[in-house]
Amino acid sequence: MVAEIDGAGWPRIASVLIRCKMLTPSTAVREMLWQRSWSAEIASLRHVISKNSSLLFLVLLAAQFGLQPLLSKQLLPRGHLPQVFLLSSNFSRILISLFILMFGNTRDEIADIVRAWSLRESILKAGIPAIMFSMQGWLLQVGQAHIDSLSFNLLNQTKTLSAALMCYLLLGRRQSRIQCFALVLLFVSALLLGTKGCSSFKKHSLRDGSASDAFVFGVLPVVVAALSSGLTAAMTQRTLKGSAGRNSWLYSMELSMWGSACLIAGVCMSDKRGRLLQGPYQGWSALSVVPVLTQAVGGILVGLVTKYSDSVKKGFALVSGIVLRLH
Repeated sequence: MVAEIDGAGWPRIASVLIRCKMLTPSTAVREMLWQRSWSAEIASLRHVISKNSSLLFLVLLAAQFGLQPLLSKQLLPRGHLPQVFLLSSNFSRILISLFILMFGNTRDEIADIVRAWSLRESILKAGIPAIMFSMQGWLLQVGQAHIDSLSFNLLNQTKTLSAALMCYLLLGRRQSRIQCFALVLLFVSALLLGTKGCSSFKKHSLRDGSASDAFVFGVLPVVVAALSSGLTAAMTQRTLKGSAGRNSWLYSMELSMWGSACLIAGVCMSDKRGRLLQGPYQGWSALSVVPVLTQAVGGILVGLVTKYSDSVKKGFALVSGIVLRLH
């Protein structure tokens, strides 16, 4: 079937049909011309899809990032365990990536991927970033609990600038003048949006006499998480980019598996009451699967955006998702 679509195998098939008197020569010529024309149209369509895939992934990521909090708030039960949600999302991400990897590649391609895989390389390229992602998530949770939401969003926007800086230092990737101007606009807009939040944050700190605690447990963890996020983004981009770049579906599976290992280790150390064993899915309904799947798809889209675009554009897509969330 592939040979027929490409037009390479049609002459041999046509000659067999002519010998069997199932096809006349004139009809065979017309069919062969039609096959070549169809092959050209298919190739043109694939080229258009491949050319615009980065924009498509950016739009989908922005939509997922904007809608995810709404879906989680509406469809997940109150008091649900975040660890259960993240583990379920990672498991779904592994299944989706495995399905696409198995059915989107030939047997030879899958065999090449399996032969090229090694535990050491997986730890270096996926295990270390997964550990850093887990640490960033923990730091963001600590920081978000000690400062207001607007100040949190303001400080968290520095991760896009950090990604641009780390991509330049590690990958030698320069930003164009337009991209630099957009980064400046992004930072200025974050400053303007966060002015009110910072003023209320200061008033709250002065009133409670906890300014030092708010800085140590609020501002500092968020800034460290944002800066390390840029480093992780540059490491991920270096792993996925280039002719020898890692398969994005395999890399998504690896990140999910190593991330789940970090989550399980954290739960074993912190869940002293054994709440997870008492019923991790209490209160969940069939619709609760929707935010789990969208979170998994969002993780896959991050990898695709990083591979076919870059980490800085990923940051702009996430900011667009915040704008979509506000509207």
